[in-house]
Amino acid sequence: MGKGFVYRCHKCGHEEELLSGVGFMSPVEADMERESILAGIYGPNAQAALVAHPEAHVRVERAMYQCGACGKLESRLAVTVKAPVPVPILQQCDCGATMHRIRSGKDMLCPACREPLKKTDVVAVVRWD
Repeated sequence: MGKGFVYRCHKCGHEEELLSGVGFMSPVEADMERESILAGIYGPNAQAALVAHPEAHVRVERAMYQCGACGKLESRLAVTVKAPVPVPILQQCDCGATMHRIRSGKDMLCPACREPLKKTDVVAVVRWD
């Protein structure tokens, strides 16, 4: 179960509904992401790290991401690998640039006008799987 948040731009009125948290299917998704890492989907460094440390735990959760190039906001599956060596798992935007995870309390910019988005009072417990 996770939370859904609605963000609104006070300048242009643009709204985004974004999900975050862990779902019931997270263990299955974690297994699928492990296979994606081993297949090289997340790049050769992540693949090599997981091959070298097959015991490493793969964790997934829904998180908010924003592209610094085009401004796109999206809820995506954040993948974390708990290994002795850091394993960078980057998210690519449709435009080709790297998306950055929005941590709690950090500002998001409106994808339409690039002004700060504000969280509204609309919060819901969401079951997305």
